[in-house]
Amino acid sequence: MTPFSKILGLIPARMGSKGVPGKNMKLLDGMPLIQYTFEAAERSELLDTILVSTDCPETAFFANCFAKITAPFLRPGHLATHHSPMIDVVVHALKYAEEHWGHFEYVVLLQPTCPFRAPDIIDDTIRCIIRQNADSLVTLRKIPDAFNPYWAYAFGENGLERAVKHPTFTRRQDLPTAYHRDGEIYIARTSLIREGLITGGKVAPWLNDHAFGINIDTPADWAQAENLVQQWKEQTKNTFSY
Repeated sequence: MTPFSKILGLIPARMGSKGVPGKNMKLLDGMPLIQYTFEAAERSELLDTILVSTDCPETAFFANCFAKITAPFLRPGHLATHHSPMIDVVVHALKYAEEHWGHFEYVVLLQPTCPFRAPDIIDDTIRCIIRQNADSLVTLRKIPDAFNPYWAYAFGENGLERAVKHPTFTRRQDLPTAYHRDGEIYIARTSLIREGLITGGKVAPWLNDHAFGINIDTPADWAQAENLVQQWKEQTKNTFSY
């Protein structure tokens, strides 16, 4: 680590949710969903400050019960709607953080909808972005071959067309490997955030290959998390408190 690399961990926790109402504080195997992210963040040795941005008094109170986590304000209503851009939430939180704790070099965005992070992934990704001198980092997963964009279709003027027209691959073995963002971790320089971007510039990839990747947005996602949580706890029982 370099002396100037002061890191802000940011956990956004909006109260409203259309897919799974109240999901941040909804119990997943006996503990609030957001606690999984709190415990992962507290395990990090490289986050200098861990800030929660929420419009929910219950979530703020709960966050402030953790030794290394602070929720010092309630997010204003115009930043807590279903349509509020995440970048606006990050800019607002960063402004508060720098007014109170000084300059930060990076922001690590940790969404509570991804409860099953690998134990050391936060610090590993921070080291990665600094080592590569990148402007941003995203965690990725391989897209299964059946959903590869080179095999995707879209409706066009002449009927069904390849979504990606060139080149065309007919064999699975020839498909280029494609990836999707899994939502577990985003890291961005604060200078990039001030330009209105969370990803951009030189982007460092972090390939996520642990088996418990999930980003909860729908009731089906929640059911999947319930099916995975006991396996997750068994594999991480010596790492986290649960």
